[in-house]
Amino acid sequence: MRHKHGTVHVGPAWRLILRDLGLDQQAVLRRAGLPPTTLDGDGTHIPLDGFYALHAAVEAASDDPAIPLHAGKVVSIELFDPAMFAAICSPDMNIAATRLGEFKRLVGQFSLDVDIAADETRIQFRCKHRPDLPMTAGITEVVFLVALTRRATRHEVIPRRVIMQRLPSDLAPYTDFFGCPVEVGTSYTVVLDAEDASRPFLTHNARMWEVFEPGLRRRMAEADEKRSTTETVQAALFELLPSGRTQMRDVAKELGVGTRTLQRRLASEGTTWLAVLNTTRERLARHYLKTTAMSPAEVSFLLGFEDPNSLFRAFHRWTGTTPESWRATLAS
Repeated sequence: MRHKHGTVHVGPAWRLILRDLGLDQQAVLRRAGLPPTTLDGDGTHIPLDGFYALHAAVEAASDDPAIPLHAGKVVSIELFDPAMFAAICSPDMNIAATRLGEFKRLVGQFSLDVDIAADETRIQFRCKHRPDLPMTAGITEVVFLVALTRRATRHEVIPRRVIMQRLPSDLAPYTDFFGCPVEVGTSYTVVLDAEDASRPFLTHNARMWEVFEPGLRRRMAEADEKRSTTETVQAALFELLPSGRTQMRDVAKELGVGTRTLQRRLASEGTTWLAVLNTTRERLARHYLKTTAMSPAEVSFLLGFEDPNSLFRAFHRWTGTTPESWRATLAS
């Protein structure tokens, strides 16, 4: 289900960020005019204005002008969410940024616009409903994108350009981190050279699966040499779906075979590409809904569907009910 218009979800990630930044959670919430239980449990959906107030409270509670820089560095795989999972599983920053942008489009009030050109990739962070952004939100996002690129590639990527709507009072820590001058402009934007944006992610098919899917991954890895083509395709899809690669050619490339060869091998086992794709999606959908608190929209994103309605239709075809009803039945 999509978030209600004008609300933003805040929860466990914020608890960790505030703790790592050395800020008192309750003091920040009071300053923002938010209830003391806002960040309890899985968190709360708060009004967009409240989200802006929360960022203003963080700025006011800290006398460190580099607080957005620290916040952007804090965000890591420890702060798991579907968007981070999809990004870290991607083969490069172009696909990671595109998937992050798609996630924000589906389930949030913010947008990540990605423009991939021959010589550079431009990534712009903005709010869908307001022209301005809290400085901490905008800078944190830009810092996060650069830190993600460096972490995933294990390469000290230097952006071509970094643009901010508002400049912090002390720019030195930021220019040191980015390795390039910071410009003032109408958006929060990072521009990467085409070579860096397409640099392979070493985290592709690696760390995030070890963190998030140890059971499924372990079962699929057992008796590796005895796997059927169907099982091999399922294992590849487990890792490709979160980065949006849902086509047979994507799996064939991953397995180092041609699409016709893959079709022929599946046919010899009495199945088809579409049947394996649907079975894998159903298995993962049930797993996510049973073992996580992710919304159906978030699950839809991780399964590589174009929109949440596609998951609802597919899930009804698989089970005869909706994702929410199926989850509620498990809890009853």
